[in-house]
Amino acid sequence: MNMKLLFFPAALICLMLGIHFAVFKSFMHFFQISRPQVKILLYTAMAVLSFTFITAFIALHWRENLWTVAYYKFAAVWTGFVIHCLAAAAAAWLLLAAARVTGISVSAKTIAAAALAIAILGTGYGIWAAFHPALRHVAVPVQSLPESWKNTTIVHISDLHLGFFHQKAFAARVVNRINALNPELVLVTGDLLDGMGGNYAENVAPLDELRASHGTFFVTGNHEHYAGIEKSLEIISKTPLRVLDDETLEIAGLEIIGVSYPGIADPSEIKNLQPQKTPGSVRIAMFHTPTEMAKNAGGMQQQHNANYWRPDTAYALNQKLDMDLQLSGHTHHGQVFPVNLLTRLLYRGRDYGLTKINGFYLYTSCGVGSWGPPMRTTGRPEIAVIRLVEKAPE
Repeated sequence: MNMKLLFFPAALICLMLGIHFAVFKSFMHFFQISRPQVKILLYTAMAVLSFTFITAFIALHWRENLWTVAYYKFAAVWTGFVIHCLAAAAAAWLLLAAARVTGISVSAKTIAAAALAIAILGTGYGIWAAFHPALRHVAVPVQSLPESWKNTTIVHISDLHLGFFHQKAFAARVVNRINALNPELVLVTGDLLDGMGGNYAENVAPLDELRASHGTFFVTGNHEHYAGIEKSLEIISKTPLRVLDDETLEIAGLEIIGVSYPGIADPSEIKNLQPQKTPGSVRIAMFHTPTEMAKNAGGMQQQHNANYWRPDTAYALNQKLDMDLQLSGHTHHGQVFPVNLLTRLLYRGRDYGLTKINGFYLYTSCGVGSWGPPMRTTGRPEIAVIRLVEKAPE
């Protein structure tokens, strides 16, 4: 058996055990739980709950039915909640340490109860937020903006993760909000499907109503591969979304370069790509991860691991191709606090929002849906409304 295949589940189990131990041990200390029977009960619950997400994942892939789906939903919500509890416990320890240093007398029970209440309320808000995306208006300066693209609307969405949590009704609400903007373009940068399962064909059906005067376009993300890339592309091909599979197209002076996940080995793989940008035109790249579009690792799994843990944020290919803007997603802006601190570190501050990098701009969307825990506590999910504006001379 390939030991590399065992590394991820083993690491996940160790991580979840560590998180649960820290949470249970902390709150048992704060609330001064000393009765042996209660401690045994809590430690048993801790051990069982530590394995819920990975066992739910296994059960769901073994057999998808009412019970395994319900178990997965419970495990996903619990995982988000226990991460919030970890942050609450850390905050309580810091407050108690600060009180001790300053000589202020405080009750550990009161601090812990307040922290736990915030974790519960935060989880409730996060679940609501996950299903109520906000509009984010973004102005992107470009040089030599074609007249035909002044005062126009480009909608960028990413990471819908249509599956067990985000289903047909959610997709319909997103489509209605986009159509109300009367966009010229709709650009979808991957992870349309969740990868965990669900009725994908039914969930994407509302996309049939998606409207944009210059078209709707899509590039694949990592979750299309989890769901099965051939199956995913077959489902998406039945929607109005045009899949750009390492392909360039030009629309009235706007060049759109769509690169499929996990990237390309050489620019020559991009169909219809001219080495030099046409003078007076604008180039926009669609790529799922806010990283270099060129592969920097071997096979799919190696590149996937690199995009997660060793992301290439040099963007050398973008500069070589004279790109004006890259649209990406993938990071979810961490999705559940405090995971956003990790994504910010890994992607060097480029895990969310608009960033200027050596002459071109990167916009990383925090996504519309959610993966795993159906909650958003690092900010609302979003539908990005992008307007290109004339760049002032430097």
